[in-house]
Amino acid sequence: MKSINICSIALVLAPLFGAAQAGNSFTLTGKVSDYQRAVDNTVYLQFKQNGKEIKDSAKLINGTYSFKGIISYPVNAILQLKVADSVAQYHKQTRILKDYACEFYLDQGKLLANAPQKLNSTVIQGSAADTDRQQLKAILDPYYDASNKLYSKEGTPAYKSKDSIAIAKYTKKSYALQDKIDSAKKAFLFSHPQSGMVLDMLSEYTRTILEPAEIEPFFNKIQPALKASAEGQAYASRIEKSKVTALGAQAENFVLKDRNGKNVSLASLKGKLVLLDFWGSWCFPCRSTHPHLRKLYAEYKDKGFEILGVASERGKPDENYKKWTAALDQDQMTWVNVLSEQAEKGQQTVPGKYNVNAYPTKVLIDQNGIIVKKFVGSGAANAEALDKLVEQLLSKN
Repeated sequence: MKSINICSIALVLAPLFGAAQAGNSFTLTGKVSDYQRAVDNTVYLQFKQNGKEIKDSAKLINGTYSFKGIISYPVNAILQLKVADSVAQYHKQTRILKDYACEFYLDQGKLLANAPQKLNSTVIQGSAADTDRQQLKAILDPYYDASNKLYSKEGTPAYKSKDSIAIAKYTKKSYALQDKIDSAKKAFLFSHPQSGMVLDMLSEYTRTILEPAEIEPFFNKIQPALKASAEGQAYASRIEKSKVTALGAQAENFVLKDRNGKNVSLASLKGKLVLLDFWGSWCFPCRSTHPHLRKLYAEYKDKGFEILGVASERGKPDENYKKWTAALDQDQMTWVNVLSEQAEKGQQTVPGKYNVNAYPTKVLIDQNGIIVKKFVGSGAANAEALDKLVEQLLSKN
């Protein structure tokens, strides 16, 4: 397979850290052309296994270096040179990607690393996991290039001129490109269950919603070493936890107080179609959905539909109450609203029980108390899907 130049600090995937107890040996032999930038004539290798940070170093001999070690499963690693303070400070201040560092997937076996220019030009060969990453990057790069061009051509002038119509057009096109990126990542993930970077991809894909019916069968196909790793076990626990609020599960009851101090339980709304709205006064995307909820509530509140807002605030209890009630009035929220309380030690908050990992999150519960749909985010697509589902479920009565 043809090698692709893929090393960059800006990985498309989050780092994979963790390992099983067993290990396999690796050797990493490399060459970097701009080795004279290294102020100590050394290249550094850094990664994690079993939650333990491992740092190693190798002397550069005319730009060549070699590492040997043991890993339990493929892991995201960093190669880096120690450069002059002025160079490091420049990259820190400008946030320009470090050209004296390279991220890649460290895998078992004999690996070759060649940087024909600066260290971030490194091409990795011999790592099965990194080959997967190269393939995915090759798929995604055209979309990212298109996104950058779109921003330069339409986004930048639209925002500079504060042209709301132009901004709306740019945003729509930008979202369409992001949808293509997400679809490409998903397709790659589910067609590569044995990839060494699968835990990273799973974590990214299920960052906001994890549906066990979709994920558990796939998770059972991944490399045994990945499943046995600390991160794999943690992910397995997350899958089990998600079953409590999975689609088709009975919604767990809770009791919280409304603005008048009156207890409100989810169970008291059984028999109605209920939308749980997890939000906060601090969350602009959450509050941007409230005008739509006002229209939806006005249309269906007399037809068996109820909204139960569950607010999470950040601050002292008395301040939280003021911020929360002020937002209720500002957003003209006439439906039932309660304030989530801080959990006692060892206990979960209501958002925690419902596996809320991002705001806004909305959970639709049918008249029998069964979870039928989850929505994360404030996009128009979610609003349209919610409208259709509410109409459909209420028309059955």
